[in-house]
Order: sequence, then structure tokens, then C-alpha cells
Amino acid sequence: MYLDRLEFKRDPFQGFDPRCRVLAAVCLILVVLTITHPVIEAIIMVGTVVPFLMGKTGTRELRKLFLRLIPVNIVTLILWLSLLLNGLGVHDPGGPGSLERLFGGALLYTLRINAAALVYMVLIIPLGIGRLANGLMKLKVPATLVSLLVLTYRYIFVMYQGVFVSVLSMQSRRPRQTTLEQWRSYTAVFASALVKAMLRAQKIGNIMELRGFTGVLPITTVFIWKLQDTLLLGACIILAPSLWVLDRLWNCYG
Repeated sequence: MYLDRLEFKRDPFQGFDPRCRVLAAVCLILVVLTITHPVIEAIIMVGTVVPFLMGKTGTRELRKLFLRLIPVNIVTLILWLSLLLNGLGVHDPGGPGSLERLFGGALLYTLRINAAALVYMVLIIPLGIGRLANGLMKLKVPATLVSLLVLTYRYIFVMYQGVFVSVLSMQSRRPRQTTLEQWRSYTAVFASALVKAMLRAQKIGNIMELRGFTGVLPITTVFIWKLQDTLLLGACIILAPSLWVLDRLWNCYG
């Protein structure tokens, strides 16, 4: 959830109940992580992109979507690089440790991560932290865990703002430095921001306790379950096992 240029301006499922969207996302993500055929994973990815193409701002929203996938794929890039470096000496074509099987597994892993991330971006991220927290508490998720999620989300942006201002100030005032000295300066900036965040968290925590905060945030949203919520959740519940069965049939007879 970004608060900058990568923030989604349009919610494809604006009128749906947050509880429905959370449950639907859980169903779809679980089935995405169990699919073993790359073609089905690719079809799911294409299907999740379609809601972003609707409307006048579809192109801009799609661009934000792909920019958000860059950090997601950093882990998969490390996996592919390790396979390329370590798999050069494999000489067992067709065996369990062959390059074909290794790269096939890496491709499936990459598609799973991207498909799960896309489902999350379509159904969960546009909710915002407030509606998501209220929906989780209404679904009986432990209130302390939800409060920790909200406070962590808030402090990520507090730290980001502190680091951004410090780096900008340092770049405007620093003298000529070597590359090593520049990296030392960045290390000091990050360490300082982390210490400030910890001290600020302790201070705010003490203030909240003195004011009677028990670790539970109140529910501030009125929830109204509609027919469209039932239809969406029912469609996801039916779609999830259907994709699983299709995947198994494709592997057996494909």
C-alpha cells in the first residue's frame, strides 16, 4: 500500500464488503499456490489484470500494477541467477536434478508469486489500511494483531519520510566524497532513522498506555452484506476447486 505515485486511484471492487473481498482473496491465493501447471497460472494472471483495464484510467493503473511487481520479482530474480550460476555443471538430462526440471520449477514458482501478488493487489490493496483493519476485526482476527498491522503500516511511512528528508539534505550539503564515503554516509542515515523510529515508538506507546489504550482499535466502519458480495464469494469458492481439478486433469491427460 503506497501513498505516493504508485497508489491506486481506482478500486475495481469499490462497492463490495471488505469481509467478502478478504475471504475471496484468501480462496484465490490458496488455489494459486497449489496450481502446478504454468499455463493455468498464466491464465489466472491475465484474468486478474482485466479489472485494471476497465475505465478511463486503465492504462495508468496497469502501469502502476507492473511497477509494483518489480519489488515482488526481486526474489525470483535472485532464484534465477542462482540457478544460472549453479546449474551450469548439471549433466543429467531428464533426471530429477536436470536443468529442464530446475528451470521448470523456477518458472512455476515465479508465476505463483506473481499471480498471488496480483490477486492481492486487485482485492486487498485498494481497500486501504483502515477498511482492511476493520474487515479483519469483523472476521474475528485477533484485535492485537490487527492493531500491530496498522501501527507497523504507519511507521513504515514515518521511517520512509525520515530517510527521504535526511538523504535529500545530505545530497544538498555534503562535500566531495568517494564512493565508499558515500555508502558510509547512507549507512549512518539509515541507522539514525531506525534509532529515531524506535525511540518514537516507545514514546508513543507510553503515551497511548497513559491514555487508556488496551491494544485494540475500535471498528469504525458499518458493514452491510449485499447480494453482490454473496455472488462474488460464491464464485470464488466455486472457482478455486474448479481450477484445482482442471490442473490435475491437465497434468494427467495433457
